[in-house]
Amino acid sequence: MEHENNYGSRGMTGTALGLAIGALGVEALRGGFGNILGGGNGCEHAYTRYDADKDARIAALETAVKLRDANTYTDQKLLEMYKYVDGKFGIVEAQLCEQRVYNATNTGAIACMQGQVAELMALTKRVVPNGSICPGWGDVTVSVTPASTGA
Repeated sequence: MEHENNYGSRGMTGTALGLAIGALGVEALRGGFGNILGGGNGCEHAYTRYDADKDARIAALETAVKLRDANTYTDQKLLEMYKYVDGKFGIVEAQLCEQRVYNATNTGAIACMQGQVAELMALTKRVVPNGSICPGWGDVTVSVTPASTGA
């Protein structure tokens, strides 16, 4: 009989052991055992739509902050580029002003030379006016002598 009791006792033990293993498995799937299997501290917390809304709001705010930071960085770089280009335009503008002064001076000098050339061209007439030869020396008479014919 002892053998039968022993056998029956084994059946109860096996059943109890099976139930215990099954309970441990269920507990593990539910996140039990603290942090051993990556679960919580044994407290159950369902992820609700409020948690999802909160997480979405946090993500939106973090994105807004990062976008603001990116825009600030971009604005700083654009300002640096503007200052650089504006400096270069200032140099070009100064050179253009110098060129305008040079061109105006040359235009005046060329006009003066053209007037002098026109006066010189007036001297090549067949009869030179007295005022062009000796201004202020009084009246001068120029006469043409016919060419003499030699023997």
